[in-house]
Amino acid sequence: MKALKQIPSLPNEIIEAAKAGNLVLFIGAGISRMAGHPSWDSFADAVVNQLVNNEVIDHHEKSLINALPDPRKRLSIAKILDEDNGEKVDYKKIFELAEPWCDVYDYINKYDCTFVTTNYDKLIKPKISQGKPETSWRSFKRKYLLNAKLDTRGAVIHLHGCVDDPSSMIVTTKDYLEHYVSDEVPKFLTHLFSTKVVLFLGYGLEETEILEYVLKSSNQKQERQKRLFILQGFFNAEKPLFDKLKSYYEQSFNAELIVFPRDHEDYTQQQAIIRKWCDELEFKDLALADKLAALEADLDE
Repeated sequence: MKALKQIPSLPNEIIEAAKAGNLVLFIGAGISRMAGHPSWDSFADAVVNQLVNNEVIDHHEKSLINALPDPRKRLSIAKILDEDNGEKVDYKKIFELAEPWCDVYDYINKYDCTFVTTNYDKLIKPKISQGKPETSWRSFKRKYLLNAKLDTRGAVIHLHGCVDDPSSMIVTTKDYLEHYVSDEVPKFLTHLFSTKVVLFLGYGLEETEILEYVLKSSNQKQERQKRLFILQGFFNAEKPLFDKLKSYYEQSFNAELIVFPRDHEDYTQQQAIIRKWCDELEFKDLALADKLAALEADLDE
């Protein structure tokens, strides 16, 4: 069996989309974990520990919550308990990072395109936007999911909210269900996936559930025009699994898996890929006519 390439080639569609101002980077938790932010397990542990410290629950109740294997269920219960007791959990503290563990965001921030993320943290700070008021390029409330923002290079759109406003954060199962049947989110994602070439970074197999929330909510079977690309890591011995997932994403979402090997550097191999791809891409603005079309669509809604 042929070994996976350490740095996979960029598809021509992504290269051309960057030149046309039509590329969107969709960043997931896997990238932030490389920089030092918590995994879902660590995030759940930190929230539950704060509930103990805030005397919302005792250690016996903590052990009952922690016995649940799914960290998102633990988070759902913890957030409900916190809301019932005055919302004292400091989510911002959980995502504080004195010094990133690696340089991955240094390279991501050199991509002069639009960003969408399901991450709560604020490590995406595009160089093209630095020096401008943050409120002009970073948005995280559902009512600000505007089509025109996707046409602004350097815009950062937090689809699941941001630590700056814990009330905006999509954490519980109920949050997810309500979020993805709202008026704003499916419309926004349908526009995104029908008009942009989207490259997903940081969505490993453990993020499959979140990735599918995003992909299934846009009704893209009727609307799809552009291709999606998902950078995902596998061990060389996992080729049968890769082949099955590749077919699944292609048939279900018109999405192409770009695979990299995890055998030597594990998920940190993504940093070398992101750095190399950034050097190969040329970013330009979207045509004025397309920008006007997006503004008109926002006004119509």
